[in-house]
Amino acid sequence: MLDIEPLQLHFPYEHNKAITRAIELINDTDDCFAFRITTLSSLLYLTQPSKNIVPPRSKCSVTITLQALEMAPEQCNYGASQFYVESTRVDESLVAEDVTEDMFDEKPGKVVDKVDLIVVLE
Repeated sequence: MLDIEPLQLHFPYEHNKAITRAIELINDTDDCFAFRITTLSSLLYLTQPSKNIVPPRSKCSVTITLQALEMAPEQCNYGASQFYVESTRVDESLVAEDVTEDMFDEKPGKVVDKVDLIVVLE
């Protein structure tokens, strides 16, 4: 499926300042892959893009921004932050707008890869 670099994002705390990190989704195959990125974190993140298509032999850069925090993470009970990157093989005629939630449902004969992307709040 897609390679993801890095698998761990470090967000250093800066008072009232948004912090941005990037990941690369790398497709080293001859197939197209759809992906979506989700989180269950109580912190406010902006992921751009949160879904897309990665063509064969190409990369897609994704920016993840942690919105400004008033207090350091250890002073608050934010809980663990984690993202999930799901990907699945799709037809090459699809575009980002065609990516839907049900594409990532496990069905017989369909493979959906789910990778945990760990977030470290420093």
